[in-house]
Amino acid sequence: MGGVKRLRDDLARYNRIALDTMILIYVMERHPRYFALAREVLESIESGQLEGAVSVVTLTELLTAPAQADDVAAMRDYELYLLNFPNLSIHPLDIDMAREAAHMRAHTGLPAPDAIILATARKAGADAIITNDKRWRHKLTYPPVLLIEDYLD
Repeated sequence: MGGVKRLRDDLARYNRIALDTMILIYVMERHPRYFALAREVLESIESGQLEGAVSVVTLTELLTAPAQADDVAAMRDYELYLLNFPNLSIHPLDIDMAREAAHMRAHTGLPAPDAIILATARKAGADAIITNDKRWRHKLTYPPVLLIEDYLD
């Protein structure tokens, strides 16, 4: 569990962290490689050690699989999970966010959903963003990008 401890130590340096959708999916699906690490991130937020921030795009992405399966109950459960998660704020896509996302997309070349999530990190005042998308690390200078993959034992 050295990777979990290293992640916990790194997370302790931050006050507010933005989450890529995959962090939530890793926990919800109990991903065999990343579950323990992603759970550590969510537990740090839930306990109040960190504030968390996500984009409304994350809610869209989480609801897509149950929507494809026409599983209304799962959609409701996922939505309630995210809306009621302690110390986690969900940021809407408004005009200011759209402008920031356009700048992010123009400067990084990333797809619009990624640019919106990165813009959310900035607009939410995140000290770091956690993902497993290696492209982000090379495209973003602030906030710092933490890759879950880096914490595997």
